[in-house]
Amino acid sequence: MFTIRFTTTAYRPDALVTLRTEAGAWTDDAGGVYQDGAWVFRLDEADYGGVLTFKFVLERSYWMLGDNLAVAPVPGADYAFDEGNVKFPPYDGLIVENSRVQEVFFPPALDEQKTYDVIVVGSGIGGGILADQLSDLGLDVLVLEAGSYLFPTHVANLPRRHLVGRFDKHIWGLYGTFKVVNYTNAPGSAFEGGQAFNLGGRSVFWGGFIPRMSGWEFHAWPAGIRQYLEGPGYARAEDVMNRTGLPSSPWNESVKQTLAQRTGDFVYFDAPMAVQYSGLSAASIPAGMFSTADLLTESALTADPVGREGLTVNLNHAVVRVETDGGRATAVVAHDLISNTFRSYKARHVALCAGTLESAKIALMSGLRDPNGKAGVGLTDHLIRYIHFALPPSSPLYSSAESAKLLAQHPGADKDHHAFNVLLELGADLNQGRFVDDEILAEHRRRRGDTMLCELVFLFDQRLVETNRLRHAGPPVAKPEVLVRPGADGDRFRAETDALTGEIVDALGGIALVGEDLVLDDAGLGIVAHEVGTLRLGAGGTGVVDEDLRFLEYENLYACDLSVFPSSPAANPTLTLAALAIRLADHIKARA
Repeated sequence: MFTIRFTTTAYRPDALVTLRTEAGAWTDDAGGVYQDGAWVFRLDEADYGGVLTFKFVLERSYWMLGDNLAVAPVPGADYAFDEGNVKFPPYDGLIVENSRVQEVFFPPALDEQKTYDVIVVGSGIGGGILADQLSDLGLDVLVLEAGSYLFPTHVANLPRRHLVGRFDKHIWGLYGTFKVVNYTNAPGSAFEGGQAFNLGGRSVFWGGFIPRMSGWEFHAWPAGIRQYLEGPGYARAEDVMNRTGLPSSPWNESVKQTLAQRTGDFVYFDAPMAVQYSGLSAASIPAGMFSTADLLTESALTADPVGREGLTVNLNHAVVRVETDGGRATAVVAHDLISNTFRSYKARHVALCAGTLESAKIALMSGLRDPNGKAGVGLTDHLIRYIHFALPPSSPLYSSAESAKLLAQHPGADKDHHAFNVLLELGADLNQGRFVDDEILAEHRRRRGDTMLCELVFLFDQRLVETNRLRHAGPPVAKPEVLVRPGADGDRFRAETDALTGEIVDALGGIALVGEDLVLDDAGLGIVAHEVGTLRLGAGGTGVVDEDLRFLEYENLYACDLSVFPSSPAANPTLTLAALAIRLADHIKARA
């Protein structure tokens, strides 16, 4: 026997390091034990023919970087490696953990004989709201979420990771740490997005901005859905998501008046936000930024028919396929990642709400009938352009303590004229910022020189790009391949938005940040999680799902996430998705 030893503090349990060998055809892993600060593998030299060629593998998924390692084993020898010569790529995979909080708050249901009224796959904006609405309507709901319990709330409600003295988008600050990249780019693909596998999905990380779609953005949407959204739909969703705006002030009003006078016909108003700033009484605690992690956790903790009753959340259950019989979905097969067991759960209705990439992947893995051949086709993100700038103390609109988040639109906008939204933040570091330690705030102000940090963003409408797509081949653990290229619809307005940028910055008395300029940059495709279209809805049987979000060939199978959007609208998509989830809950209840 001989020993291979990997000394590491970065990859101690509950991280898992194994040994993958050429002798095992690079598929079978040798396990070790972690003791005295090292992963220790004790092996029999007779198994390796005189030379052992190997690599260390993290979490059975991440191969160590660099060339293969090799030793000529000698009985009794101890071959030592450490973090100086063993490095792994950045950890961007699905986190599998089972904390004490998760065990207490979200014990899984493992009975495969029970039939639920509805199985909801995914717990983000679409799935979380749908599941909560359905359970409130008296249905028995099982949520299958691939991820673990990560945060109980939106990260904006937690202590912050501050970029002291620099422009800081607080509410996105932890997304880069916890996002998962569960796809590969095909040659020529420009997609840079990520996914959130955790309770609440990306609702834990989103920006809280909930504009309604304008009339000109509905060009690809069925008339019935538009009528619902512009009727009760948006209002109901705004109620669920605690719609509010920043409290107005004389300074805020002067900003809007100055911009309206100096920038043509654009109308400026306070941006609608999914933030509860104040409680129901002076002594109650505000809910802060909306997330479905909050929504589902509160229900799980409330042992009452209005809370936990009728709602079960199984974390660490990665769905691998939907089973069907004729025109009905009958069960959902999920990989229980905690016990490494595949389980089949039965339901009368099933809703895929796992996101634009994952829901399409599940549909393709399930071999669902797709009469129009559109599943996975049209994966699209819209053009977003932005700059960061500052207001110096010399600006008449400078304030050391105020902040504003404004939405601007042109009253004459249509699909061919002024077809974009303008989002402007002044005092962006204080807008939705959260400072608990006054020393951090004081140092932040000192380093930024008391300038007022600002952001200007233009968001454009985009039709689905039909040459973009998602494909999946191989087992469920394989990553789907995506091909995403930018659409051209927003390019028509580059000159107009360049000019408007100059007008807005001049009207405010803005200046460039140190080391930056005042030229608009394009955001990377997928960067802000607005990708849509892989399971598009269509009127008259032209999409993958119909106007009720039902798969065309199945009477009880639905999708409810951004995959169903038939365009990528200028309006951030979250409010529209929330409204569609509420509408779908009513539809399923009526058919239950």
